[in-house]
Amino acid sequence: MDPLPLDPRSYGGTYKLVGGQISLDLINTVSWPGTAREHDWFDPPGNITLWAELTGLVAEPTRRRLDHELRADPARLAAEVAAVARIRQTLRDAIAPLAQGRTPPDHAVHELNRALAATAGRRYVDSGTLAWAWPEPMTLEELLAPVVHNAAEVMTGSDARRLGYCPSCDWLFHDTTRNASRRWCDMADCGSRDKALRYYHRHRPPTPGNDHETERRPSG
Repeated sequence: MDPLPLDPRSYGGTYKLVGGQISLDLINTVSWPGTAREHDWFDPPGNITLWAELTGLVAEPTRRRLDHELRADPARLAAEVAAVARIRQTLRDAIAPLAQGRTPPDHAVHELNRALAATAGRRYVDSGTLAWAWPEPMTLEELLAPVVHNAAEVMTGSDARRLGYCPSCDWLFHDTTRNASRRWCDMADCGSRDKALRYYHRHRPPTPGNDHETERRPSG
């Protein structure tokens, strides 16, 4: 799977669409969450609209219009970037516990419901396709409205056993394998890293006084 061409600034890693659901991919725009290596892929802010275009949420003209408007109004840009961060954290708080076999806290579900209520009135049935549709977003928060609704669908309609998280980097994914055996966000990255670490521990010479050292999860 090829990485998306988001601006990494000085970060050395890459971002890939490994979630299998758009809401999980949004949550995964933070790499190594809660660690010293944490990286926010929505910094710089231009990555937000580029991510939206590359994931099919908006077309290129909409992305360019939003970028132009936000660059012209730094105060609006700061407020809308903060709103995106809040929505992303709301989705993480609600879905990550399910992926880890736990029940989401009440406050997380409450915040998700608030986000749903704020966007529910925008969705409509298209007369031509007779399918759900969304009007062109005028803000970054409106841009994420379909993602919020996908998060609710993931929570209410998916088999929770199909939600997983990568034990190396904590990215989330929807497991579509036949026997629900997926373990890694991406076998080419975290899977290979884990294999290399296991090989190292199996084949390195024993350290005096440390014969029973156990394998540790890779820190990245």
